[in-house]
Amino acid sequence: MLVDRTLAIDRIYTRRLFQWVKSNPHLFTEHVNSIFAAILEATDYSHPAEWYPKTLALRRKVIMHVGPTNSGKTYNALRALASARFGVYAGPLRLLAVEIFDRFNRGTILPKDADPNAVPGTYKRTCNLLTGEEIRTLDDDAGLLSCTVEMLSSLTRYDVAVIDEIQMLTDPERGGAWTAAVLGTSAAELHLCGEESVVPLVQQMLKDTGDEVIVNRYERLTPLVVAPNSLHGNLKGIEKGDCVVSFSRNRIFSLKQAIEEKTGMRCALAYGRLPPEVRSEQAELFNDPNSGYDVLVGSDAIGMGLNLRIKRIVLDTVSKWDGVKERALSLSQIKQIAGRAGRYGLHEDETVGVVTALKESDMGLIRKALATTIKPGAQRAVLPRRTEEHSAIEQLLISPASFASVFELQSFLARYGPSYTMREITGGMQAATAIDNLCGNLTLEERILVFNAPVQWRDEVIREAMVLLLSMYRDDMNVDLTKALEDLNLLDDLLHVEEIRAGGSSTEIPSSNQLQSLEGLYRVLVVYKWFHNRFPLAFCQGQHADDLKLRTEDAIEWCLERIRAKNIRKYPDEPTHDVAAEVPLNI
Repeated sequence: MLVDRTLAIDRIYTRRLFQWVKSNPHLFTEHVNSIFAAILEATDYSHPAEWYPKTLALRRKVIMHVGPTNSGKTYNALRALASARFGVYAGPLRLLAVEIFDRFNRGTILPKDADPNAVPGTYKRTCNLLTGEEIRTLDDDAGLLSCTVEMLSSLTRYDVAVIDEIQMLTDPERGGAWTAAVLGTSAAELHLCGEESVVPLVQQMLKDTGDEVIVNRYERLTPLVVAPNSLHGNLKGIEKGDCVVSFSRNRIFSLKQAIEEKTGMRCALAYGRLPPEVRSEQAELFNDPNSGYDVLVGSDAIGMGLNLRIKRIVLDTVSKWDGVKERALSLSQIKQIAGRAGRYGLHEDETVGVVTALKESDMGLIRKALATTIKPGAQRAVLPRRTEEHSAIEQLLISPASFASVFELQSFLARYGPSYTMREITGGMQAATAIDNLCGNLTLEERILVFNAPVQWRDEVIREAMVLLLSMYRDDMNVDLTKALEDLNLLDDLLHVEEIRAGGSSTEIPSSNQLQSLEGLYRVLVVYKWFHNRFPLAFCQGQHADDLKLRTEDAIEWCLERIRAKNIRKYPDEPTHDVAAEVPLNI
């Protein structure tokens, strides 16, 4: 918080300095005045659509598909893509990109006006895959591409492009990629899929581009209702097809154990820190009626990229730690989580989605959320960081200008319209400072590439790994993955878990800390693969990283099977009040 306040003060004084110089040109030389004026011009981002002149000249047809979860909005956009000769799908997760890649190649996405009774596979389309970690080129001349949003190029011309989860353009960390996609994707027909809340923002962004904007609104395919009562803290009320949502990793583990003890049903797990592949495996277990996993316990990240057959959402709590204190969930957050209910089975008659709570005291807020029409508040799209704008400022500063200085100046002086904002500065400064310390020998384009890497600089494990990997790259131009992981002490828990499994021990139970270490190892391997695809000669152990990723996923799956939360307060068989209120969120 102190860092944020210091940066805010720096921003105020920097802007005042430039305003003062501009207002008092007689106090400075012509050269100083021209430099200050040029910097102000270089930080004027009032019309970011002009960064993409070829796209601006197209006059695109932009079709927004907006609505709640389980409304069919994305599928309709994909059918338009299946009808195109050249097209691209861009989504937020590698797993989503892989899913769309598979579906096009299998022919399970039907083009518009296709015969629904056609032989399976009739409408197969060759589709390539491009993500930060993985490239699969089935045919150099394939007409379709499935990718993550960060990999979408504004230089390629498409007939149809589909951008998924469009509300992500307001995300402080990744939003710039969605903004670039909306403004820069060169497609005759651009489909944007996501939440209703961003419709006014997108309309404002495209107001001066000449693009035609059409909004298609969708309703849920199945009704969503609030249960008459909560579970009154009694976990024996958990039923097959339920998804219990909590907001603490340890709390998720404690709920899993308690539910399994009280009901005899097994629980699959899904939360944000799990590798996407593991989340997908857990989702498959939950969806399969014959797997023995009848209940899902997860965080509010359950929906992203997962097709879940949830009958009922059970909210463990309606408050969440925001980094400072516990805060009540917003009505829109509750509504979004509740919307995951209602996909129970593929051909079930019982398709009504139900939402309830573990505690009766939470039911009032849930009822209010589902009865409220959420009006979109003021939102801003995050501007992308591009080489051109950075270079323009760097050339005006006294050489050598640090990357952090340019980033800071951009953040402090940038002028943009009411639809836009800049990337969150604190995390950006961490990345920029690391680049100055470790990447001074790279070209500006390479430094921008590192800066835009999908790295969570607030993640201590990732931050330490980035410092080590970039140091090895700077010093040796060769990043030995095995040595790096040994130096970071990230292999020990993987080897220990594999040793336990090989020994067939049925008594030793992995700890939560070991699972956390494996999750950290996985995140580092993902980062290494990202760099391998961009600097393959230096980050040359891509196959080794793939092998370790598979081993780590396997180890995490095994840990989820056996792990037990410690110091869990027992649930009485017949609670007389809301027992859940007694169980701390952070155990």
